[in-house]
Amino acid sequence: MVGVPSSRGCDGCRKQRKKCDQGQPRCKRCTRLDIPCVGSGLKRWKFQAFQPDSSFIQPLDAPRRIPSSETMFMTSALISILEIDDERHDIRFCGPHFIPELPRRIGSNPAFDASISAMVASYNSVALRKPQQNALALYGNALSALRASLQDPKQSVVLKMETVIVMFICQMWIDHKYAEKHREVMAHLLEEIISQGKLSKIDPRNIRPICMAVIYGSLTNPKIELGSWFWDAISKEVMSARPRPYRSGGQASLVTLELGTMADLSMFLRDPERYLYQLKCHYNILSLERPVIRRLVEQLEPVSKSSEATLATKKAFIAYAAAYGGLLSQTALVSPVLEAFDVHSAYVSDSHQFCDEAVKIAHQCRYFRPCGAAWVPELLKLTWASLKDAYRHREIEELIAEYEEDVDGGNYLEEARDIRNRFDRMGWSDEPRFMDGKKGSEKPPECVIL
Repeated sequence: MVGVPSSRGCDGCRKQRKKCDQGQPRCKRCTRLDIPCVGSGLKRWKFQAFQPDSSFIQPLDAPRRIPSSETMFMTSALISILEIDDERHDIRFCGPHFIPELPRRIGSNPAFDASISAMVASYNSVALRKPQQNALALYGNALSALRASLQDPKQSVVLKMETVIVMFICQMWIDHKYAEKHREVMAHLLEEIISQGKLSKIDPRNIRPICMAVIYGSLTNPKIELGSWFWDAISKEVMSARPRPYRSGGQASLVTLELGTMADLSMFLRDPERYLYQLKCHYNILSLERPVIRRLVEQLEPVSKSSEATLATKKAFIAYAAAYGGLLSQTALVSPVLEAFDVHSAYVSDSHQFCDEAVKIAHQCRYFRPCGAAWVPELLKLTWASLKDAYRHREIEELIAEYEEDVDGGNYLEEARDIRNRFDRMGWSDEPRFMDGKKGSEKPPECVIL
């Protein structure tokens, strides 16, 4: 290499410019002169200062300015939330499958953007325990934009549905007692989507959670009634693409978790005297399927809560626990009706059993609060509304108060009383129920959307 010394002689020979034989341990010259022989055989390097050619220097561009628009800030905040893989704070447990797609859709519609902004602010304020003063202001702006969008005939009805769903998620964190009104709007929009023949514009994976919200509303709210249009939404052609996650022994889906079965239950409960036989059959199926999924929950619980549990295991436990909660909710609805018609001789023992199961699953899911156990308050409210025993009420009320801490403005006990009033107005019972007359006489809140 040019510029690198080739001599490997010792220091003494190199200093005197003499040829060194590189002998070891000393060369002949150092031995003859009896002087130290240092550096014999070493390869030496010569370094020179580098002088760059100024003609080849390229100036660097100034760094680009960081985007500072409100839209970019909202997109960045939403992406940060979606990157959370902690099942306790995973927002994807609270909504349909289009939630991960929200960042790329920001900027497509003012009302949709306002609802996303309100959802992000309410999530940071409640789920992450980071109070934000502008959360309520953003929620109010989103609500106004939603009203304008619903009244605009030019707006896509599918986009209206998605906006209402995002607001429904936001409503569950800010003021839960008004969330029921969003289900009414979702039912109306779903009927409109079907009448306009636009059901194909909704991702088949999102149809099930939308229908589940509408069915739950019809089970507890007399204003939501499922017509023939609803069965078009859950037709075989539409639902064939959806996954069927809840299996009995890996063979067949649980019957009571099928959309059609739950929709039938809503119809049966509106005229229990006419459909008494069907209600008895439904209750018998519930009694058979509850132990099946309860065993799955019991098997997954210790594994999901261990220090070595994977995210997939935790999500599996949450899914099966939510399905189990769905069966318990149906039991809480059907059992009192059968008892009122004196066809349920084991009502007392069965009511205590499903109450114990509801309390137990609520305790088991506390570990995954708030997002992973977002469905538990609905189960506790239905269980409270269906029971007569005052001492069991107090037990459930303690759990209700605990879960109320996860949201702002939550009053689950008031909602449970309202549900029981609805049951009585629908004629599901033939006798007065245990309740506080003063609080039970309160009218349900007016619609905050329309």
